[in-house]
Amino acid sequence: MLSACNDQSQSESHQLNAKQPRVMQCIEQQSQCHFELAGGRVEVLFDVNRITAEQAFNMSVNYTGANRIKAVSGYMEGVDMFMGKIPVFLEPKVATDKLAVDKMSSLKAQAQKKALLANKHNQQIFRGELLVGSCSAAQMTWQVWLTFTMADNQTQTKMLTIVSYRS
Repeated sequence: MLSACNDQSQSESHQLNAKQPRVMQCIEQQSQCHFELAGGRVEVLFDVNRITAEQAFNMSVNYTGANRIKAVSGYMEGVDMFMGKIPVFLEPKVATDKLAVDKMSSLKAQAQKKALLANKHNQQIFRGELLVGSCSAAQMTWQVWLTFTMADNQTQTKMLTIVSYRS
């Protein structure tokens, strides 16, 4: 017996896919996935395999270390063609760190809390949605400049490159 999807089942399938969280990962042609910062390690991850111009994607900056980060800000600018500075707005997200685990009450959460308190490292996540413009070239290299403001108000800036493609 053969059957086909109707518009309703395709729509339901699309909604289910949209609700499932995407895996955060390094992307191909990303200059670096992680670097050392303020006595810790930072990972810069994306929710796509490949960045496509004019299609939104999420970036996650994950810090694990002895210090605390107050804020992460930055911008992106084209290397191959200057297209202005695109601001990068990253908001802190709840991570499984000491603050988040203090509010948990399940047995699993209590075990996580003990493990985290034994570990002297903070875990912080900053996320934001980004969009790059399309250029005349088939691919474009971007510099991503990230400025980290630490708990003591000192700042450190790091740069990495990523590549986007026309759709």
